Amino acid sequence: MSSKINLFICFFIFHVLAAASVSGSNIGIYELKKGNFSVKLTNYGARIMSVFLPDKNGKVDDIILGYDTVEEYLNDTSYFGAALGRVANRIGGAQFTLNGTHYQLVRNTRKHMLHGGPKGFSNVVWEVSKYVKDGPCPYITLTYFSPDGDQGFPGAVLASVTYALKDPCKLSVVFKAKALNKATPINLSHHPYWNIGGHNSGDILSNVVQIFASHITPLDKYLIPTGEISPIKNTPYDFLKPREVGSRIDEIENGYDINYVLDSTKKMKPVAIAYDKKSGRVMNVKASAPGVQFFTSNWNNNKKGKGGFIYQPHAALTFETLVFPDAVNHPNFPSIIVNSGERYIHKVFCWPPLVSIKVTNYGATIISVFLPDKNGKIGDAVLGYDKIKEYKNDTSYFGAALGRVANQIGGAQFTLNGTHYQLVRNTRRHMLHGSLKGFSKVVWKVSKYVKDGPCPYITLTYHSPDGQEGFPGDVLVSVTYKLEDHYKLSVVFKAKSLNKATPITLSHHPYWNIGGHNSGDVLSQVVQIFASHITPLDKQHVPIGEISPVKNTPYTGERWICVSASFSIVFEDSRVPDAVNHPNFPSPIATPGNTYVHSVIYTFSIKKD
Repeated sequence: MSSKINLFICFFIFHVLAAASVSGSNIGIYELKKGNFSVKLTNYGARIMSVFLPDKNGKVDDIILGYDTVEEYLNDTSYFGAALGRVANRIGGAQFTLNGTHYQLVRNTRKHMLHGGPKGFSNVVWEVSKYVKDGPCPYITLTYFSPDGDQGFPGAVLASVTYALKDPCKLSVVFKAKALNKATPINLSHHPYWNIGGHNSGDILSNVVQIFASHITPLDKYLIPTGEISPIKNTPYDFLKPREVGSRIDEIENGYDINYVLDSTKKMKPVAIAYDKKSGRVMNVKASAPGVQFFTSNWNNNKKGKGGFIYQPHAALTFETLVFPDAVNHPNFPSIIVNSGERYIHKVFCWPPLVSIKVTNYGATIISVFLPDKNGKIGDAVLGYDKIKEYKNDTSYFGAALGRVANQIGGAQFTLNGTHYQLVRNTRRHMLHGSLKGFSKVVWKVSKYVKDGPCPYITLTYHSPDGQEGFPGDVLVSVTYKLEDHYKLSVVFKAKSLNKATPITLSHHPYWNIGGHNSGDVLSQVVQIFASHITPLDKQHVPIGEISPVKNTPYTGERWICVSASFSIVFEDSRVPDAVNHPNFPSPIATPGNTYVHSVIYTFSIKKD
């Protein structure tokens, strides 16, 4: 049986190709493209018009709602893809008092202000000040000067937004603003309507969402915060655990449109994860702001969008990261006041997952690990075979789980509690990796399997009977492969000795070539090993029992590479080999009732030249 964990990798990659004028004005359309991934922007409202990227089958879709032409954005009332400011979201009564002065703002939603008023940052022309067309970090920066009195706000403000590619799968959105001559409220955000199944795929009610917040700011009937901060436990607003958007949306009038108070106090806070089952796309969001307005596109009734597609309510999600709405009128909310000469910064990162893996339950073996390179090209980073039957005849332990005892046991024997045990030999007169029927050569049971979503994983279990390959006692063992965050592969081995003391040392054996399994040798790869000692070996690769320093030897670890035939690197982390025969080595003995745990985390990233 072969099991595949799929996390589709969403890249937002910017490559500025051209700017088109509209009716002779200075409004432009900018297409940023690299491979199958592309973004269209306009400097009208600093809006993202389109994001094209493939699904798990390679089909490319536009995953945000919007229009085909800039002219349609000029009359837009939905804020499709727009930058929001000078103050995003609502200001109650379109008024506030600052330093003893009362300011009346321009109303644009009943008696209140929404998203900076009718001529907020979403409805003005921004200047394209910088762009890098290609290279390791393409980006575009748009700037806007908001004069003193703009929409009723005090003081002049210089604002900018930069859309940048930091890694092949990280979209960075950075807002900056400077109050030039007076204290003024500033709270910038942006408003893409995400439908990661495709803008024309219908509603998002089956999307699975997780929001990392345990409180909200309740609203009055006009959607203005009351000033309270309330827990979400046992309410329809609770997305602390991933669930479908539509699972409780009927309990809320019209749908979700409320600010969540993020739990994290870190500089860059986990915000939300969204997952579309059909396409396989996952979007992760982090931001520097303390809140996020979660909105389920409740008001788009029969709105004609791209390609003539008619958008209906709940056709998209928005995650508007920001300081809490109406914060200028609630002293218990974080302040949005920026004093003259001070700078405001708001960062948003979208991290679609980076890794996908293939696993078989024969030997709990990792068959493939797919990673993008710095240009977005996907490659398999481990050596192996195409077919399961090839693994059954494998003598290289490609990707395999190793046990009951990984690595060598000298003489294939040991003594435990006065009893001598003769094991099955499989390498000269020694035992290697648990011998002929070690854990790499047996069929494991799939006990849990989540194929995709925010945190896909697979748990495999195996019962090793008393006497297997000569080892004493029954052992129940498991290994869990999990894709965590966006860049991490977690491997967790657990084992329990059921009735007798027995040696247990579990590991696994992927042959890494991070240049690609078919890219040739690894001799140019730079390696650092955080160890200052080794256990020297005899001529048959069995430890002699010494622990020796690596200083001034080829094993110093800074650039030394442990390779198999020079085509891959193996980091087979485990207890020290042959520890069962060397009392000065850490003991591998597990006693009945005790659980053995061995965890490994691989973190992948892209290093710039």
